[in-house]
Amino acid sequence: MQRYMYQAHPSFGPVLMFAVWIVQLLIAFLIFRDAKEQKMLAPVWVILAILPMFGFFADLLYLVIREFRVQA
Repeated sequence: MQRYMYQAHPSFGPVLMFAVWIVQLLIAFLIFRDAKEQKMLAPVWVILAILPMFGFFADLLYLVIREFRVQA
């Protein structure tokens, strides 16, 4: 059986996953605070921000909508 060229430590995967999850939660918290100030639907944006595989795209979408939204 051929060995991989680079072997990572067995705990690197879960540690990386935990770190990415913490970053997503931090971004979701910041979006929540900002969405409340902007009078947007803050809980909806938080739910979208913490969804796996879609969260970072939702963060970018929030930034675009926030910048181009007409301030009343």
